[in-house]
Amino acid sequence: MLITFYQRLRQHATANPGQVALREHEQELSYSQLIAVLDELIEHYQQQTEQRFALEASNSIRWVVHDLALLFAGRVVVPVPPFFTAQQRSDLLQDSGAQVLINETDSIFLASSNRPELPNGTVKITYTSGSTGSPKGVCLSAENLLMTVTALADRLSAVQVKRHLAIMPLAVLLENIAGVYLSLWLGHEVQLASNRVLGLSGSSSLDLQVFFNALNTFQPESLILTPGLAAAVVAGTQIGAIPASQFKLLAVGGARLPDSLEHAAQLLNLPLVQGYGLSEFGSVVTFNNPAAPAAGTVGQPLDHAEVAIVNGEVVVKGNCMLGYLNQPSSWYPQEILTGDFGEFDAVGNLKVLGRKKNTIVTSFGRNVDPEWLEGLLMLHPEVLQAAVFGGEERLLTALIVCRNSDAKNAGKIAEVVATVNHQLPDYAQLQAWHLIHDEFSVANQQLTGTGRLRRDAIAHAHRHLLNPINSCV
Repeated sequence: MLITFYQRLRQHATANPGQVALREHEQELSYSQLIAVLDELIEHYQQQTEQRFALEASNSIRWVVHDLALLFAGRVVVPVPPFFTAQQRSDLLQDSGAQVLINETDSIFLASSNRPELPNGTVKITYTSGSTGSPKGVCLSAENLLMTVTALADRLSAVQVKRHLAIMPLAVLLENIAGVYLSLWLGHEVQLASNRVLGLSGSSSLDLQVFFNALNTFQPESLILTPGLAAAVVAGTQIGAIPASQFKLLAVGGARLPDSLEHAAQLLNLPLVQGYGLSEFGSVVTFNNPAAPAAGTVGQPLDHAEVAIVNGEVVVKGNCMLGYLNQPSSWYPQEILTGDFGEFDAVGNLKVLGRKKNTIVTSFGRNVDPEWLEGLLMLHPEVLQAAVFGGEERLLTALIVCRNSDAKNAGKIAEVVATVNHQLPDYAQLQAWHLIHDEFSVANQQLTGTGRLRRDAIAHAHRHLLNPINSCV
């Protein structure tokens, strides 16, 4: 299927040779220039004997053209997430058997002799740190990648987007496929910028003014957002820092989106649309119809996906990964148990109800999704981060990071918790909370690179606060 992708790029270059394909600050490549660069790189890589190439660079034209050229040359691409720790990075390079590392300026030959067997057809190994911090390589085929692209293109056929700004790291499969590949497949412009230009730091810090300035400078029509970034766009629109009219599609994924945030976006006429997916399925499984999104859901399955609810769990078929690297027992699965609870509404839209392993069972036997409570807490500007824990032997407790660490915020947080509890049924109300002075971050191993909480690490670090005898501050 990769030849089809290459042919699409050539068709764009022939039909619209001057159309910008990739833009980075003052540098740009038209579709005709992109084809010329790709042809040169493809020939270069086909002459090399090495088969596995790790790609480690910031969001840039360089990242995109090397990624595409390697795929078209029949090599295996191993993106290195920029948010990985030094140890995770080292583990990834060793685990994957990468022979060459392509960085910001150079190509470095690696000395590792480890060459693990790959499932047949592997063209990309995407690593996810998950909730434990141990990188796991997901092996994907060209069919995995392009079935997702074509299914998304069909679902978005009525959306006239011309400029997409990549905000998430390109090593994140969602941005790589639904951002870059989809835009190029459709002949659109992909805008690329460093974290510094976007106001991003790590995976959890954002300079709002820098972020708003970047959006006003690039004028993108589409973005892929985490719920945290979606909240920033909503806030910027509310204060008039960015115009809602510039956007034609704001795709949200990665974690649960609070209903109230989705409602706020609707009131502002922001085209915010939820989707759902996982790397093991080539990224996207379901996506709302932008013309008529179903609030509170992640939409209906894309054409390449079959989704069922089995014992309350979301199970997917149709575009399953080739398998996990170094785990032959996982190769060529026919279905994937996602680990997410879910249900369908009356017309077939999927509602994701939370992670099975995260569900809290209270002492009264009621199930509580911590992401529900965390989302409500983080709607308040005083709250930067929140993690909720509980169980039969533990009070339902929130660990809260303030935007301002001044101790006087304790009073404000008490008001926030009271407000949130007023919105909750009695069995789900917070019984205790504590202010945490250090942010949950990738650096302290309490966040994944895509911003998910590493709950076990957080609970261990703050275990003295999470027992039945502690009460509210």
